[in-house]
Amino acid sequence: MSKLEGFIYGILNKKSKKTLVVALTILAFFGSLLMFPTQMVLAKMLPGKSDNTFSVYVDTPSGSSIEQTKRMSACVIDFLKKEKEVMNIELFLGQGIPLDYAGLVKGASMKRTENVSEISVNLTDKHHRAEPSFLMVQRLRPEIKNACLPLLPGTNIKFIEQPSGPPTLASIVVEVHGENLEKVRTISTKVAGILSETEGLVDVDIMADEIFSKYELVPDKEKIARSGLSVKQVNNILYLAFEGMVIAHKNSKNSPDQIDMFLVLEKESKSL
Repeated sequence: MSKLEGFIYGILNKKSKKTLVVALTILAFFGSLLMFPTQMVLAKMLPGKSDNTFSVYVDTPSGSSIEQTKRMSACVIDFLKKEKEVMNIELFLGQGIPLDYAGLVKGASMKRTENVSEISVNLTDKHHRAEPSFLMVQRLRPEIKNACLPLLPGTNIKFIEQPSGPPTLASIVVEVHGENLEKVRTISTKVAGILSETEGLVDVDIMADEIFSKYELVPDKEKIARSGLSVKQVNNILYLAFEGMVIAHKNSKNSPDQIDMFLVLEKESKSL
């Protein structure tokens, strides 16, 4: 102890030694900071979290049928089935996964369209496997995308892991605001292109409404009257053809409730 005190007092009593210690401390401080940009030491704010589950979001182009979405989802599931660490897989077709931690801010519970599906993947216990879940996702992402995306151009497949910290919409979010919607869409596409080419960024998506054609059907009331029909009847027929509705009920000894009989035109017949 006396030797340590003598060493410390020897530094404090000489100005040259104090200056040397301060200089070495400053040099060590900035040298440690330089380890990050020079990649001598790799670090991140929140390290990867190995979990027992992850999700896959499949977004086909707007207007895609439920059959197309199912085909894309089946392609993803076929790859996941090959993994020995995957215990079970559940597909939510046309809807989101029941609210989980990762989907709190992603709006998963509000998905109710034919062009979306979510796949929940449960893995073996993280203590009983060598590969962490985040490394498994990194390995599977390019394989699945290269095999499945060509089946339906414009589809977006995203791999969602349980976050290490608070749930967020994405690691990086760029918001584009403006009154001219065409320019906003153009700028958003350019930004997405830049992000897609940036090393280390994956699953880039644009959250914007798709451009679609709108048709307005105006009934000819005079012709409808001459045909012995009412405008309401014609509206119901059109609604039944394009949207579908329940037209009757069926009783079954295997079901305590009546079974609805739903009628709608097939996809090819109702194309304008």
